[in-house]
Amino acid sequence: MTCFLCKGNMSASTTTYMEDLGNSIIIIKNVPCNKCNQCGEITYSGTTIKQLESIIDKLKNSLTEVAIVNYSNNVA
Repeated sequence: MTCFLCKGNMSASTTTYMEDLGNSIIIIKNVPCNKCNQCGEITYSGTTIKQLESIIDKLKNSLTEVAIVNYSNNVA
């Protein structure tokens, strides 16, 4: 796969995803992604994006200001 920004090579990796919902922050660790070896640009597959949305939907109504979860523990 080629990077959209710099045309470098993308390789499979993991990253930490953060979502600021205004009243809370959700941090999801070990999210699978493709990362550019040259510029560091990150892309996600459609399946990963759907899982991120599902995790965020579950957590956005929690009573905590900051939630830190592991991606693999929430994908079933």
